[in-house]
Amino acid sequence: MGQPQILTRGARITGSVASALVALISAGWIVRDLYEAESPEPLWRVWSGLPPEVQLVLYSSLIDLVLFLVCAAVAVTSVHAPSAASSLVAAGVLAVIARAPSVWLLMGEERFGFIDIRVRLLTSAVATVALGLILLLLAAFGRRPAGESASYSYTFDDEQEPPRPTNGAAATAFIFLGAAAAVSGVWQVHNALDLGWRRYRELLVGDVSLSTVLDPPAGWLVWSAALFALTAAIAALQRASFSRALGMTAAAVYLVFGAAGISWIVETDQFDGLLDASLEVQLSVLSQLFYALAGAVSLLALLRGRERRAEPAHGGWDPADGTYGPPPPSSLPPGW
Repeated sequence: MGQPQILTRGARITGSVASALVALISAGWIVRDLYEAESPEPLWRVWSGLPPEVQLVLYSSLIDLVLFLVCAAVAVTSVHAPSAASSLVAAGVLAVIARAPSVWLLMGEERFGFIDIRVRLLTSAVATVALGLILLLLAAFGRRPAGESASYSYTFDDEQEPPRPTNGAAATAFIFLGAAAAVSGVWQVHNALDLGWRRYRELLVGDVSLSTVLDPPAGWLVWSAALFALTAAIAALQRASFSRALGMTAAAVYLVFGAAGISWIVETDQFDGLLDASLEVQLSVLSQLFYALAGAVSLLALLRGRERRAEPAHGGWDPADGTYGPPPPSSLPPGW
C-alpha cells in the first residue's frame, strides 16, 4: 500500500468555502420558497410529489435539502480534517448530480422563458455545478503524502487516511445500499418497459416529471442515486478508506427521499386497503419503506462503525532501526 494522502491546508480551506457556497445557494432557494409558501407544510407537500393545495411558484426541490445538509456538514468538518478528500468527492458528485439537469433545461427558453428569474436560476445552477467540479479537482490534486512536511518519523492522527468502516458496518452498508440501488434500478427498468423509450427518455432528461423548477428529472435522479449507492456499497465491502463518506451521503439521499415517499403514501391513503391493492402498488409502497429503512440503517452503521486507529506502543517517535539496543552482557563489568 502507498503512503496515505492528505489534503493540503489550502485545499481544505478552499473545499470548505466551496461546500459552504453550495449549501448557501440551496438554502437561499429553500428560504425563498418558505417565504412564498408561508409555512413548511406546502413546501414539503410539493417536495413529496403531491399537488399544492394553493397556487404556488416554487423553485427548490427535495434534493436541495439533501445538498444543503451534506455540503454544510462537509464545510464545517473539512477545514480541520486533512483526511477529508472523500468528503469533498461526495459533496462534489452530489452537487453535479443535483444541478447538471437544471443547466440544460433552463437553457431552453421555450420551456422556462416565462419565468422572470430564469437567468438567476440558470446562474445558480451553473455555479453549483462549477463548485462541485472544483471540489472534485481539490480532492484529486490538492493532496500530499501524510507527514511529508514533518521531520519526525511519525504522523499525527489527523494526518492519517480516514478511518475504515468496521466489518459489521461495511457488511451492513453493502447489503442495504446495494439492495436499495438494485430495487430503484429495477423500478426504472420497469418504467422504461412500461412507457416505451420515447416517453421514458423524458423522465431521464426532460421536464415532464418536474414538480419545481430546480427539480432534476426523476429518471436522472434515481439512476444517479442508484449508481452512487452501488459504488459506495462496493467500496464498503472492500472496506476502503473513502467508503464511509460516500456511503453516508448515499444513505442520506435514500433516507430523505424515502421519508418523502412515505409522506406521499400517507397523504394518498395508500396504506388503506393495501392488502387488496394490486401487486405493483404493494411493491411500490414496500419500496418506499425500504428506501427509508436502508438509508437510516446504513447512515447509523457507517456513522458509528468506524475502525479505531491502533494506539502507539510508546510515546515519542520510533528509533531509526526499530530496536532498543542490544541486551546487557551476561557478566556485568565493574561499575555497570
